[in-house]
Amino acid sequence: MAAPTVWYFAYGSNLGRAQLESRVGTIFDGQIGRLEHHELVFNKKVRGGSAEANVRPARGKTVLGVLYRITEAGLRNLDRASGVPMHYRRISVTVLDVAGNKVTAQAYIASKVEKGLRPASYYLQSILQGAGEHGLPEDYIAGIKQAAGVA
Repeated sequence: MAAPTVWYFAYGSNLGRAQLESRVGTIFDGQIGRLEHHELVFNKKVRGGSAEANVRPARGKTVLGVLYRITEAGLRNLDRASGVPMHYRRISVTVLDVAGNKVTAQAYIASKVEKGLRPASYYLQSILQGAGEHGLPEDYIAGIKQAAGVA
């Protein structure tokens, strides 16, 4: 019997397939997704005072990312890797797939946020590489850099 699967919406460092596979194991599907009325921000403080990616509600804005179909066991592994519940909490979001269909997916939002933070260059690079790997639009990639304070 096949293991139960769920949709996960990646918008940060897990955009890259190789990194996500190292955390969850097998990935059964991956496609670009749109999280409407949210924006990408870098306000989750990490050791050393830098920031990790987060999403927050923002009317009229959109976060692009990747919808990955993974096992429930893989999602529990991702909970541990993401630091749930201390650093992030997992929520259900409605994401539009490439055909415009609504997909219920799991995503992570920061438990504690702070203003005025910037991501470490290696962390930002992992997000930009993942965005490029999936062919996210250049203007969106420029928006990631702007949100990170490097544009």
